[in-house]
Amino acid sequence: MSSKFRVCGRVALISALTAIAPIGVSWAQVAPQPLTLAEALSKARTTSPNVGIANAQVEAARARQRQAGAGINPELSYEVENFSGDGPYRGMDNAETTIGLSQTIELGGKREARSDTAGRQADAVAIRGQIARADLDLAVRERFAELSAAEERLGLAQASLERANRLLSMAQTLVDAGREPPLRVLRAQAAAAEAQAQLNIAMADTAAGQRALSVLWGGGNETIDPIGPWEFQDPGEKGLASADQTLDYRLAKAEHDTAEAALRLEKANSWIDVTVDAGFRRFEATGEQAFVAGVRVPIPIQNMNGGAIAAARADDRAAELQLTITLADVTRKLNDARSAFEAADARATALESAAVRQAEEALNLAQVGYEAGRFQLIDVLDAEEAFASIRNAVIEAKLARARAAAAMIRANAR
Repeated sequence: MSSKFRVCGRVALISALTAIAPIGVSWAQVAPQPLTLAEALSKARTTSPNVGIANAQVEAARARQRQAGAGINPELSYEVENFSGDGPYRGMDNAETTIGLSQTIELGGKREARSDTAGRQADAVAIRGQIARADLDLAVRERFAELSAAEERLGLAQASLERANRLLSMAQTLVDAGREPPLRVLRAQAAAAEAQAQLNIAMADTAAGQRALSVLWGGGNETIDPIGPWEFQDPGEKGLASADQTLDYRLAKAEHDTAEAALRLEKANSWIDVTVDAGFRRFEATGEQAFVAGVRVPIPIQNMNGGAIAAARADDRAAELQLTITLADVTRKLNDARSAFEAADARATALESAAVRQAEEALNLAQVGYEAGRFQLIDVLDAEEAFASIRNAVIEAKLARARAAAAMIRANAR
């Protein structure tokens, strides 16, 4: 197949990709809403359904804690005996009526242990709520950075399309002047069509990034223009957390404390409870009255709560081991997050320092040389591809650094 037909086929293929251009046009018609990272974090923390769920769970846990501290209600009883029978017990003349009150007294510190266990559980739920907010902050930082990177790619695609159109105009001028064969125009048209397709893709990616960010606060198809810095400063500048200060370790510690409290509760539950009865009885036959009293005590011959105590003791042992594992895991995550950030920062800095400037200079020289007739079109296209590749690599490196910084902030959350 000749070079001319290969180029024509490429133009036809890329032209098909540009069919998504209306999507980009409709996206651009909506005025974007400027939004800084701080504003995005505040908006998500205020309106995110996940935060609402976490707050409701904490509220429920505190309510259960209050309920756990409640005592047992007394019981009121009313009894009628010896009535509506045979002989002298016919009717109500010889009936005995008793009104009584009974109260079960919890022994062994059950109430205090129950309240303490519920309080420990509520503390763990509260820490889970903090973790949910830290995870939300991580998602906001990541998606804000991804949207900002998408907008940088969009700007790069727009600039590439402008250069491709200028190159197409130059190629047409040179062909019309007889200084280039007609094939050069086809190559330039293919490059322009590809640039347009890349622009459409960048528009779609930006719109997707806007939706991904706005959904974190329950938004819909919001058009957002991320402004301000999206590459976070070194998280270490604000001080790093020790492993036992992090949310993940604190949660494991709270769960261990809950397991210890649950063991104390089950030991308290092994104590028998005493029920005290007191009442007043009336004898209808004589009209006389008398007090009645009694004590009821369970006989612990079948259930001493041994199984529950053994289970709680095993749970406590497991929670203690999990605490040890979590400490080691958190320490590893802190070190890994720091190393990942330093590596990403070094790569981004290296790319930003000289690579972009050199690629841009090479592209400018190729464009000037082509216009002057000293370079061929392929030289300009190669320089354009190299420049776009370097720019995209820089954006990806900056995005990787932002993600690493966000992960480091999350790992150090306390």
